[in-house]
Amino acid sequence: MTKAAAERIRKALEAESAAWARRHLAEDVVGWLTTVAADGRVQSSPVSFLWDGETVLVYSKPDAPKIRNIAANPQVSFHLNTDKYGDHVLVFEGTAELDAAAPPWSANPAMVAKFREPLKHWELDQAETSRDFSVPIRIRPARVRAW
Repeated sequence: MTKAAAERIRKALEAESAAWARRHLAEDVVGWLTTVAADGRVQSSPVSFLWDGETVLVYSKPDAPKIRNIAANPQVSFHLNTDKYGDHVLVFEGTAELDAAAPPWSANPAMVAKFREPLKHWELDQAETSRDFSVPIRIRPARVRAW
C-alpha cells in the first residue's frame, strides 16, 4: 500500500461519521473476501479476520480456492456485513498476499483474544483451528468505501 493510500484510508476511518466502521472492524468476527480466479470468475468467501489499523489479516486452509486465486491475481475486495437496511457499508479494495512473516493463528495474541468466544460458539478447538487455518493472508487496502 502506498503512503498516500494508507493516509486516505486512515483519514476516512478516523472521521466521526466512521465510528461505526471502526467498531465493526474491531468487533465483527466475519467479513467477506472476494478474489478473482485465473479464468476471471469472482469468488466471495466468508472469512474470520483481524484488522490492525492498516491491513486485514485472514488465516486460510492451504487448499482453499482463495489461495490459488490470490496466486493468479492479487486484486481483492474485503467487506463487512451491513446492517439490516444497508445504511452502513464498508468495502476495502486492494491486494492480498500470502504472509509468511505472520505468526501462526495460535501464536497471534490478538487473534486468540478476538476469537476466544467465537470458537466456543463454533465448537472449535484453538489448536485444531490453528492447524487447519495455517496460511496467513495479508490484505492491503488501496481504497476504502464507507458510508
